Amino acid sequence: MRILQTKYRRVRLGLSLAATATVVLTLALVSPGLANLPGSTFEGNDGNLVVNTTGNTDWANAPNRVRGDDLPSGNTDNSFGQGTKEDDPNVSVVTGSIPPQKSNLTRFYVANEFASNSNLLYLAWERSNVLGSANMDFEINKMAQPNLTTTGPKTLNRTAGDLLITFDFTNGGGNPVLGLLKWVTSGSTSQCFSSNALPCWGNRVDLSGLGEAEGAVNTVTVTDPIGGGTLPALTFGEAAVNLTAAGVFPSGTCTAFGSAFLKSRSSASFPAEVKDFVAPQPVNISNCGTVTIHKVTENGDATFDYTTTGGLSPATFTLSNGGTRTYSSVLAGSYSVTESAPPASWTLKSLNCTANGQGTSVTPSAATASITMAGGGTVECTYTNHTNRSPSIATTLSAETITVGGTVHDSATLTGATTDAGGTVTYTVYTNNTCTENAQAAGTKTVTNGVVPDSDAVNFNTAGDYYWQAVYSGDANNNSATSVCTSEHLVVVKQNTAMTTAQNLIPNDDATLSGATGTAGGTVTFDLFIPGDTNCAGTPAYTQTVNVSGPGTYSTTNTNFIASMEGTWRWKVSYSGDANNQASTSACGVEQFTIDNDSTT
Repeated sequence: MRILQTKYRRVRLGLSLAATATVVLTLALVSPGLANLPGSTFEGNDGNLVVNTTGNTDWANAPNRVRGDDLPSGNTDNSFGQGTKEDDPNVSVVTGSIPPQKSNLTRFYVANEFASNSNLLYLAWERSNVLGSANMDFEINKMAQPNLTTTGPKTLNRTAGDLLITFDFTNGGGNPVLGLLKWVTSGSTSQCFSSNALPCWGNRVDLSGLGEAEGAVNTVTVTDPIGGGTLPALTFGEAAVNLTAAGVFPSGTCTAFGSAFLKSRSSASFPAEVKDFVAPQPVNISNCGTVTIHKVTENGDATFDYTTTGGLSPATFTLSNGGTRTYSSVLAGSYSVTESAPPASWTLKSLNCTANGQGTSVTPSAATASITMAGGGTVECTYTNHTNRSPSIATTLSAETITVGGTVHDSATLTGATTDAGGTVTYTVYTNNTCTENAQAAGTKTVTNGVVPDSDAVNFNTAGDYYWQAVYSGDANNNSATSVCTSEHLVVVKQNTAMTTAQNLIPNDDATLSGATGTAGGTVTFDLFIPGDTNCAGTPAYTQTVNVSGPGTYSTTNTNFIASMEGTWRWKVSYSGDANNQASTSACGVEQFTIDNDSTT
């Protein structure tokens, strides 16, 4: 415990004394050997940049940590122009070395978390020069600030309720005095801490005496594990503040801060000149969270209904593919989002959720996302709904009419399927137009990216009517499909025939011997010559010799030789004669016959 006499107003949350009162503040900062802020594991009370107790956090593992670095010291370093005060929203930025008696800031850190139903803020500063005192101010704004790394006039973007956390210590004391002020834009100037005009910093709360904060300045050399380098005593300071307990977040009201930067004053007096600063950095400090619901549909689109609990507004909403519903001001508490029964043919394929922020969680179960929201938390859920396409399958035969003995194959095309359609197509041939009788397999083919291979070739050896059918199996994204049986009618006709006639005969001949003696002997020779041998000069096609016994008629007895060649066949018959009878010979072709073949189809 230490006593500091300064010109501050004595405050409790929501109470203030006159701005000019001189009071003695009794500081009750948590000393380095005592516990952290209630509900916090952050060691913001020792100034040593290391974790002393296993399971705790320090700057190396601070939650949601943001870092700001100053420009290099020297002529390029930036600072506020001469005479700038904390209450001035219109400032100028200049370059040049910081006067020796003022702190030369080099870096700051900001971290925050939501724990034990409180928003906890962690702050740290570093400087390059060793002075007996330090007077630092962390300005935390709702809006982004202008670029303060360039010179010239600037207007700070301040909004009612912006925060200024003061960090003062003197004469090498290890425990700082911490104060909280808010930017006041309306009301009475009595709210202002040091100014007589609005807007101003006012409504100061002494954090050090109310148990809402802890802080320390290093009293020995420490090492920065993040920015690197060693920091001599009195060049590093840190603080932890319970913003909820300090009244920064009124119950039932969402407040968010998006920017923070560090400044140094020339003395403990609040109206003192503000000189060096480290440019603003974006932060996310809020007592509310964000719930975002995304919609994804597969194989089409539809409208899906959602209901919520816990006070989300609107309580119901609808989404289609690619749609998003965001609730951006969700107070800490419990909520749920449920997808109603989907439209016909649709199913809920998946509900995937993520949660960020300490104390924030989400549990997806069936169609409901159960949410526990903490300050600064974010929950994001994606509902993915699925429906199958219902493709059609059309087929084309390689031929619609064939003759018995021919082959035919079938081709199939899917229409309305997904581009990556898989599965199989089975081809079958039937003998009736309802595709139920005498099935004959024509192959099962694998579908790749919606392309269907042709069937096997089928040979047809029986005339008749046949009907082809192709059946698609479907896959995870496509329903099955069957071609129309009567759309593929194959007619197998009888084989055409032709009839050719070719006359043939077994020729025989009769010859009568006359004028011979009654006892005539010898032989009669029958010679048959082929067409074209008109003189009977060639070799006979057929020859038979018959013995003679007196005059009379003699005949051949041919039963084997067949005459089939078209044209005129000629006989020549010769009697050999004997001792009492002269030989005789008929003329060539006296006996003849003609074969004339006709073709009939």
